[in-house]
Amino acid sequence: MRVLGIVVLCAILGGCAASREEVVARLGEHYIGQNVDVLVVDFGPPASTFKMNSGDTSYIWQLGNQTNAVGGDGSAIASTRFCKVSVIASKTGVVSQLNTEDSNAGGGFAGAVGMYGSICANRLGIRPRRS
Repeated sequence: MRVLGIVVLCAILGGCAASREEVVARLGEHYIGQNVDVLVVDFGPPASTFKMNSGDTSYIWQLGNQTNAVGGDGSAIASTRFCKVSVIASKTGVVSQLNTEDSNAGGGFAGAVGMYGSICANRLGIRPRRS
């Protein structure tokens, strides 16, 4: 019953966290055109880097890895929630592309349709913009 109340409240408020698409757009507005060092200052060192043949560099930040286990009666279900920020930067270190990959921030039907927003939105504190 408590979960239903939260779902209804989130629907009324227009979502508790921004959608994945809104997270990508907002992060892109902030970081594209900036030096990749700004991301390092904000997120820490990347989890991985890869030098591309073009001379550009791919960076990946893994933010907020979290595994939840729910169960009882001798069985449990584990799920891993994650937020991955992928960036392409030019030879000079200027960010030209940004994308995110994450799991939805909740379970069941509401989580599957993104009603709770994204893990990246929750991890980075990005709320949906009001129209």
